[in-house]
Amino acid sequence: MATHNFLVTVILAVKDPKPRLLDLCINSFAALSNSNQIEFIVVASGDIPEILPSQQKNFGKYKYINVDPLGVYSAYNEGVKLSSGKYILFFGVDDIALPGMDKIINQLKHSNCHMFACACFMQNIGISKPSKYNISLLFRNWCHQGIFYLKNILEDHPYKIEYIVQADHELNIYIASRNDLVIDKSSEVIAYFSSGGLTSQYRDLKFRKDFPALISQSFGIHYGLLISFKLFLVDIFLGRPETRFKNNID
Repeated sequence: MATHNFLVTVILAVKDPKPRLLDLCINSFAALSNSNQIEFIVVASGDIPEILPSQQKNFGKYKYINVDPLGVYSAYNEGVKLSSGKYILFFGVDDIALPGMDKIINQLKHSNCHMFACACFMQNIGISKPSKYNISLLFRNWCHQGIFYLKNILEDHPYKIEYIVQADHELNIYIASRNDLVIDKSSEVIAYFSSGGLTSQYRDLKFRKDFPALISQSFGIHYGLLISFKLFLVDIFLGRPETRFKNNID
């Protein structure tokens, strides 16, 4: 079994972030009682404000890299390559770690699951919990900021960067559909998710096109046909997605 230097690696992908948001995000992790169990990696595109030594000192380790702006999932994949944590958590600069994260990190010290999915407080929605039924991923993704992934999973199945905002949905479907992988879940609220991020501004038309096939491959052809029929009905009543979603960034 592989050995790890840290229990958790937090990968924060940023692109020209606002200083106030960056400070809030980093300080929310530094304030955790388990912050010394965290390897914190900032993967940046463009300029970022200086991360002060006083902000870095509470972490077990702090790393920073600058990458070409090839999308958030490409940045996350680069962060995984540098990580040495057993579990990996992905964050955006406008999201905040909540005190409940300490409780889950304590549980991870005694866990060997492949995915640990927790609740998040989502702006404009409220508390969102992972469903006890994995098949729920057909209808709604689980909040990305609430999921700890075993690093080995991410090495075997990195984010598919052709999906601009829903590569984590594809990854969750892949994990949840495999009978040989263990998923733990908790109703503990561990993160605040800002609704102003990339997923609220753009639509992933390629993922939408591939979604029925992904579901068929993962959960069975009957579920794939169900998704195809649902999307067909939506398009009849609302119009083609290429027309409805004018701000897609393919």
